[in-house]
Amino acid sequence: MRLRGTLALLMALGACDASPVEWNDPVPVAQSGTNGQLTIDAAGQPRYTREQVASQTVPAAPGLCRSSLRLARGSAHLYAAWWSVRPDSSAALYTAQSSDTGATWGTPVAVDTSDVSSAGCSRPAPSLATVGDDLHTAYSMVAPEGTGVFFAHFMGSMLHSPVAVIYGERLVATAIAAEGDRVLVGYEEPNGTRKQVDVALSTTQGHIFDWHTTASRDIDAATSPAVALAGNTIAVSWETHRVTDSTSTRVVRVGHIR
Repeated sequence: MRLRGTLALLMALGACDASPVEWNDPVPVAQSGTNGQLTIDAAGQPRYTREQVASQTVPAAPGLCRSSLRLARGSAHLYAAWWSVRPDSSAALYTAQSSDTGATWGTPVAVDTSDVSSAGCSRPAPSLATVGDDLHTAYSMVAPEGTGVFFAHFMGSMLHSPVAVIYGERLVATAIAAEGDRVLVGYEEPNGTRKQVDVALSTTQGHIFDWHTTASRDIDAATSPAVALAGNTIAVSWETHRVTDSTSTRVVRVGHIR
């Protein structure tokens, strides 16, 4: 637990005022396209794929919150991650892998068991990304040292100790993308009253996050992030609405890492 706090302090001390990303203006994305995964094509343009990652079965796990179950496809395995609720309404984050597209699942492995909240299943689902068969997971929970967004990395069967991305006042939705040694985590800002979407980048497979910056604009009430990463290009998508609007619009913004 002390490691998470130390990393968060180092990140705060290392933050700079200038944005590390040169942003383009956000553009609307057709709502019907948001059911897929946000990607960046060969021309550097953001796209939502129509492909859905599906499983034939659900991992057998006590207390599994079906609403929190998320899937990701690696090069040789299908991965699942979910929250399992305990009798006191705290929860543990688990993952499992399948080599037969979800017909059968291996034994669940605990990713993080330190949650001390009483949220039950009323909590944001984890976010998953794969590089080959390395699994990257971003999630929000109430840890003993504070509420925050956290990151965990599985390499084969080895779990690197979870690290803090940011601490805050509340549980928030997350998103994650990875390429090579880089990991991009998007999240709803967990502090303050304004709804905004921020991103954090690691160049060391998530061992430490080098910088944080805001992706959404001041005029946005931004929620439900999605992210993509390709070289020095990132794409961040979110739902936004103004106080006077009755409906939300999904937009996507491309940025280039300086």
